[in-house]
Amino acid sequence: MSILRTRLKYSSHFLNERKKYIKNNQPRFEDYKKAVSLFVSNPAHSSLNLEKLQNAKGIYTIRLNKGDRIFFVWKKESIALFIDIGKHDKYRRH
Repeated sequence: MSILRTRLKYSSHFLNERKKYIKNNQPRFEDYKKAVSLFVSNPAHSSLNLEKLQNAKGIYTIRLNKGDRIFFVWKKESIALFIDIGKHDKYRRH
């Protein structure tokens, strides 16, 4: 029996923001690695605090740490497109 793993895709914006987010910051890098690894194996894991943002069509977040999130959209049932990374209120400002 095979276990369905979540596949990840990355927008160019996400890749640029991730580079800035983890640059010279080992704790952030560790938070990122841990969250992504967990997300790929079990996107519903409670420590990720997966949530759909209100008033942001189809955008979901997972928790990196107390204040930071990865923002993504589901492309298919098991494919997530990471679109941004940063402060948890980034998409609530609009």
